[in-house]
Amino acid sequence: MSTSKEKIIDSAQGLFHLKGYRNTSVDDILKSTAVTKSNFYYHFKSKEELGLLVLEKRIKQYETNFLSDTLANTSIPPEKRLKNYYKRVTAYHNNLNCRNGCPFGNLALEMSDVNENFRQRISDFFNHWQKIIEGCIKEGIKKKEFRGDIAANTISQLILSHLEGAIMMVKTHRSIKPLRMGSKTIIKLIKAA
Repeated sequence: MSTSKEKIIDSAQGLFHLKGYRNTSVDDILKSTAVTKSNFYYHFKSKEELGLLVLEKRIKQYETNFLSDTLANTSIPPEKRLKNYYKRVTAYHNNLNCRNGCPFGNLALEMSDVNENFRQRISDFFNHWQKIIEGCIKEGIKKKEFRGDIAANTISQLILSHLEGAIMMVKTHRSIKPLRMGSKTIIKLIKAA
């Protein structure tokens, strides 16, 4: 059975992804959990504290469910890891019926100009995420699976930027095609001849 704190975190995570952080009120969270306001403030000093905790939970989930056994799994050849990663991300957004977008990209767009705590944590995570991609690309270059005339850092920036942009287009067009076609194209562009 979930505790009040877990119910609040789980509800907030879903609502923030669906409606955005600023468009979700504490009352919205309380309504969806049947938790009292006093109980909310017993667990959290503020909505911001809750939001940052939800962000940390999302990051851990993403690392476990998307990065660890795909891009970071060195027992699999790099090109296969990248393809597995793209398949996992594509399936996730397809299962969302091409709605909601990327929780990190959404939050970055919404909060980076208005809250330094959110901006910094998301920036740190994007840098970490890019380093994991870069590690896969470096290994792929070393094993001659990926072309070596473009720096791994540049390729990893391209992949992450494309991914965030493609997910925005998936959400906007309600079609998985921008992500599916874009990922195939990126793999073609970076493959060794």
